[in-house]
Amino acid sequence: MRCVYHGWKFDVAGSCVDQLNEPAEHQFEHKVHITAYPTVELGGIVWAYLGPPERIPAPPKFAWTQVPQTHRHLTKVIQECNWLQALEGGLDTSHAPIMHRLLTDDAKRGGIKPSNPYVRAKAPNLVVDITDYGYQYVGIRPLGADERHVRTYHFILPFHQIRASQTERGCPVDAGHIWVPIDDETSMVYNWSYSRTDEPLNDEDRLERGLGNGPLHVDQTTFRSKANRQNNYLIDRAVQRSESFTGIDGINVQDRAIQESMGPIVDRSKEHLGPADKAIIQMRRLLRQAVITVQEGGTPAGVRPSYYTLRAALEVLPRDVDWREILAPDITPEKILQTV
Repeated sequence: MRCVYHGWKFDVAGSCVDQLNEPAEHQFEHKVHITAYPTVELGGIVWAYLGPPERIPAPPKFAWTQVPQTHRHLTKVIQECNWLQALEGGLDTSHAPIMHRLLTDDAKRGGIKPSNPYVRAKAPNLVVDITDYGYQYVGIRPLGADERHVRTYHFILPFHQIRASQTERGCPVDAGHIWVPIDDETSMVYNWSYSRTDEPLNDEDRLERGLGNGPLHVDQTTFRSKANRQNNYLIDRAVQRSESFTGIDGINVQDRAIQESMGPIVDRSKEHLGPADKAIIQMRRLLRQAVITVQEGGTPAGVRPSYYTLRAALEVLPRDVDWREILAPDITPEKILQTV
């Protein structure tokens, strides 16, 4: 890597090997060394490890990084708020069929149609299974007298989510987000998905029309959302009256609007947490414990490769069946440290 200002060149270990602005007899590159971090390329992302060299973990081989490029999709967008409140919004499952609800099945904006059982089901009861990578969390929603809508998710410390989803044409996918802090008030959100079938993703899938993360919604040079705080997220009041709760196009655009409008760093002393916030409460506890563990010289949760094969699931099930047996057979009792 060479600096364009004075032409100093550094090798991969951070050692200076050339100084173009200094005469050959005056160069002192052997005295110059900058910090360098090991990296690995997986799934279209360059992952960097910033910790002590002797504690470098196994490479982050999430299942989505191991499928062919034809079957996976990745985008990124800058979010104008602290990474933790973006993460909390992403982990919250109770808001989804409320804020993202469409009012008619033929609505043109991104959202969840009223015919979707996710919308017709009632408020969820949450189950959180603490594991060595973070936790599995499950939203269980009553759906009529005899059925339940059950959706499983995974949170991998410190900022990775996996959830079951599908493309707008109905292709089943696993999807998720990675919320990476840029600074205290700005985050980069990586959005990924991959086909769970032999069918590859197509060009229409990669536009992410309903989600709002693709080139139709995000500037591909600056990676900033075209709908943002400066233009009031392009809210359409007519659409809000007739098509959707928010009047904002794109599920994740709606998320950004809510999470950013809280302010760059939300004041949590004024919040009122309830049973629907169980996943958020446990995430905060796990993050605090991870910080303490690192301070004491230990190995925090989330660095062991136990998350490599994780999958999420979504089904409407009869009330009398065991959802764990059907949707989460790999999360066996010995893998669960605690259920809350």
